[in-house]
Amino acid sequence: MISSARSRIMQFLQIAHCQYRIDGNQILLCNATLTFEDQQLSIERPGKPVRKMPYQKLNLDRLLYLVAMQQDKKLPAV
Repeated sequence: MISSARSRIMQFLQIAHCQYRIDGNQILLCNATLTFEDQQLSIERPGKPVRKMPYQKLNLDRLLYLVAMQQDKKLPAV
């Protein structure tokens, strides 16, 4: 389940021209971190509570709206 969700999310981010970086079980974006857990996707954004989305209820349109609103920012350096 995790690998199919991960590949779908990465395809969606590429189509939307979002900059991202992979770090283990995380996808780092300019304004969010997506963490793949056993049963759910955890979305962390600055100043917002952590949101958890079960994989079977994952809505990619909603996810893209949550994480890609500020695409013009650059990814933080590692």
